[in-house]
Amino acid sequence: MEQPEVSPSGPAPARLPLTKEPAVQAVPTAELPMKVHEAALKTGPDSSSGLATAGFRTAKLLPHEWHQSNYHLYHKASASCEEAERNRFEAKELSESSAAATQRAQKDSTAALGQRLQDIHFWKTELQKAIEELDAESNLLAAQKLRLERALDATQVPYTITTDNLQCRERRQAPDLVCDEVERELLKVSTMLGVLMAVWQCCPDL
Repeated sequence: MEQPEVSPSGPAPARLPLTKEPAVQAVPTAELPMKVHEAALKTGPDSSSGLATAGFRTAKLLPHEWHQSNYHLYHKASASCEEAERNRFEAKELSESSAAATQRAQKDSTAALGQRLQDIHFWKTELQKAIEELDAESNLLAAQKLRLERALDATQVPYTITTDNLQCRERRQAPDLVCDEVERELLKVSTMLGVLMAVWQCCPDL
C-alpha cells in the first residue's frame, strides 16, 4: 500500500469554514488603472476604420463613490422638498393674510359706503325741503307782486281824478282861485300816487 507523499515544506494549513461573507476592501480610485475599452475596428471598403470611436473611455464608480453620489442626490432632493414645503407654507400664509386684509378692506368700504348713502339721503331730504320752501316763498312773492300790480292799476283812476281836479282849480279866476284845505289834500294824494308810480316804473321787478 502506497503512502501519500508529504510536501517537503510541511503539511498544508487546514481551511476554516466561512461563517460570514468577507468585507469588501475599498481600493482608492487613484490606485486603480483606468480601464480602456477598445472597440473592434471594422475594416473594409465602406468602413471608417473605427475613427469615430477611437479613444472612447468609460470609468466605473466604486461602491463607496456610488453611495456618496446617491447620498448627495438624496440630500439635494430632500433640500428641494424642504424648500418647496417652505414656499408652500409661505404662500399659504400670504394668501390667508391677503384674504383677511381684503375682507377688512371690503368691510370698511361697505361701512363707509353705507354712511355715505345715509348722508346723501339726509342732504337730499334737506335740499327737497329747501326747494319746497323756496317755491312756496316764490309763489307768495308772485302773489304779492300781482297784488301790487293791481293796486298800481287801481291808482291810475284816483291819480287822474286828483290831477284833473288840481288842473281845474288852477284854471279858476279870482276871487275863486284860492289855496284851501281841499287843494292841500289833493296835492298830498297826487304827490303820493306820483311817487308810487315812479318807483314802480323804475323797479318793475320788485
